[in-house]
Amino acid sequence: MEKIGLLLDSTTLTRGDIIKYPFVKIAPLVVNIDGVIFSELELSTEDMTHYLHNAKKMTTSQPSPGEFLRIYEEYYKEGYTHILVITLSEKISGTFQSAMIAKTMIEFPLEISIHSPKIASFGVANGIPILAKMIEKNQLFDKLVDRYHILYKDASVMFTLSDLMHLFRGGRLSRVQALLGTVLRIKPIVEMIDGKLQLTKKERTNIACYDYFMGVIDNYAQKYEKVYLDIIQLNRPEWAEKMKKEIETKYPKMKIHLTDYVSPVFFVHLGDQGFGIAVLAE
Repeated sequence: MEKIGLLLDSTTLTRGDIIKYPFVKIAPLVVNIDGVIFSELELSTEDMTHYLHNAKKMTTSQPSPGEFLRIYEEYYKEGYTHILVITLSEKISGTFQSAMIAKTMIEFPLEISIHSPKIASFGVANGIPILAKMIEKNQLFDKLVDRYHILYKDASVMFTLSDLMHLFRGGRLSRVQALLGTVLRIKPIVEMIDGKLQLTKKERTNIACYDYFMGVIDNYAQKYEKVYLDIIQLNRPEWAEKMKKEIETKYPKMKIHLTDYVSPVFFVHLGDQGFGIAVLAE
């Protein structure tokens, strides 16, 4: 009989209903804050808020192949036969490659299927409860992998930020663009395109960003029978509530989740103010 595990990286821990599953394990990314190394799992929202406004330099890095190998060994010792590994996009992190390297190092019978959708963080988290419920119902591993491909085939992640300087530090904008946008109060829309974070639009107001997100949701609703929407807000709850109410009125069958947290790695690159959406469909 198959015993299936689900291995994720720590940027996916944006909601509390993920870590509760006993078959879920986490490979933590690392944050370097002024020369001090932290696992993402060691840093709270309060910690990151403090460091965002006080630290001089913050960088991030992926888990090592050795960390993935250690977790694979844990699964094997606990009697697992199959592992589904889902990491954030390989275009923005080496996490996927670390998982792949570790797979070549195992010397015990364990079937491992490793995947990197073209999204990250709360976008990946959006589909995890669906896959976890399949594992709870003892679905076959092949069916689980097939469902993964269906769910994440046409996935979207997009958001707007209040502080453009975080995009500059992450290499998405030049210093001049970031400073000019800040002065002019530009509201950037950042999307994950082909697995990369890209600045796709520059709006002048939050309502224009909101309207753009609603247009994307409308397109999914017209195209798919089942749509799973995660609305994320970082210190912008009014926009999340406004969107939730409108979606519930227009599309009462749509599955909606509200998220108010990103992992420390994404705090470093995005800051702590903004709102956006992640969408999966089938």
